[in-house]
Amino acid sequence: MSLLHLSMPPLLLASLESLPWVAIIAVGASMLMTIIAVVGGLIIAYHRQKQWHETARLALEKGQPLPAMLDEVPQSQPRQRTGGPGRDLRAGLILIATGAGLFVFFDALIGRGMAYLGAIPGFIGIALVLYVALTQLFRGNDTPPADRP
Repeated sequence: MSLLHLSMPPLLLASLESLPWVAIIAVGASMLMTIIAVVGGLIIAYHRQKQWHETARLALEKGQPLPAMLDEVPQSQPRQRTGGPGRDLRAGLILIATGAGLFVFFDALIGRGMAYLGAIPGFIGIALVLYVALTQLFRGNDTPPADRP
């Protein structure tokens, strides 16, 4: 017998064998990917700032004016990011498809009980699509025709 079997009670071993390992690995992998993305972003920001300091040091040594930091460079025209019905419709359709995919995935892997988790993003998507439809229905014709100024 291994040391693991001697130190753990039999009920704990039985409960460990019935755990859905695929779900545990998926959650752990998604957490690990999030940590890697955050740490990677911090490293890139550090290197960018380090390169700016090196450029500023060289400019000062040669008597040149200091370059502007990338955050301080004025944009010619800031982009307007409006939600709009097109973006809501696209997000709603994506969420409906995600919910359907999760339903099929969990139904095949674990069973019908867990498959209903796919309903969460699905119903959010349905609500977004209904919101777009209702705003288009009740908005009417607010925009003037193109031939009138």
